[in-house]
Amino acid sequence: MRLSDIDLEVGETYSSDGLQSVFDRGLTGRGIEICYDSEDRRYLRLFARGDGPYADILGGNEFTYIGEGQSGDQELTAGNRYLAEAETAPLPIFFFYKSADADGWEYRGQVEVLDYERVRRNGRRVFEFTLTYQTRDRVDQSSHASDISPPRRIETRRSRVVRDTQLSAQLKEEYDCECQICGDVRQRSPGERYAEAHHIRPLGSPHDGPDIRSNLIVLCPNHHADFDYGVLSVDPDTGRVAHAYDQTVDGTTLMTRQDHEIDPEYLRYHNREIADF
Repeated sequence: MRLSDIDLEVGETYSSDGLQSVFDRGLTGRGIEICYDSEDRRYLRLFARGDGPYADILGGNEFTYIGEGQSGDQELTAGNRYLAEAETAPLPIFFFYKSADADGWEYRGQVEVLDYERVRRNGRRVFEFTLTYQTRDRVDQSSHASDISPPRRIETRRSRVVRDTQLSAQLKEEYDCECQICGDVRQRSPGERYAEAHHIRPLGSPHDGPDIRSNLIVLCPNHHADFDYGVLSVDPDTGRVAHAYDQTVDGTTLMTRQDHEIDPEYLRYHNREIADF
């Protein structure tokens, strides 16, 4: 699935199966999902529930979305970090809402991050993200719940990192789309394999990692997300895999071809700046 192929209708309600069909991936249960398309372009999916635990403030032209983390102080890691970075490095963010009595997720449109701050709420510190809809995704108030009013129109300028898609495609072909962490292969269709290329030191601000072979590894979608969420790391000296909770891969060794040399400095950067365990 390429981002340009996504076909969503604002105001339409989608089941879990429907979302998997549109995005070529299922739901993780997180409020902030870090995703990639077939060209390894990152995008986010945001989910808010009317009966959810975060008490998002969804009224007005701009609305407040509470970061992820249901207990203790929220940290600027995983989905919170990627959503915060979107303030200065915009990327596609698809927003879905589910009222307390709804069966599916209503698509509210693509949103942008205007601002965020860490505040104290109910005895703990949480991140409040101020979001607004993109100008092309105007919400029809008559067909939506009254908790969100139509977004204002604003003029924005967007930028994204230009990736060398041929480089990642070649690496995935060399590994025959086998995940370097678990060895599994995902089938996009009966005759087509699928994998994702992960930049160990992420591209773009504030990480500014390079788009080169020694900064890339081939992963299944699950372990790609685990790297982004900071629950998976690789020892730069031994290649030993550490996972915060998945014992099936914790303690194994990263599978690497002889002609694919990974720069240990990028692994050290990930372990220092992104890993969260």
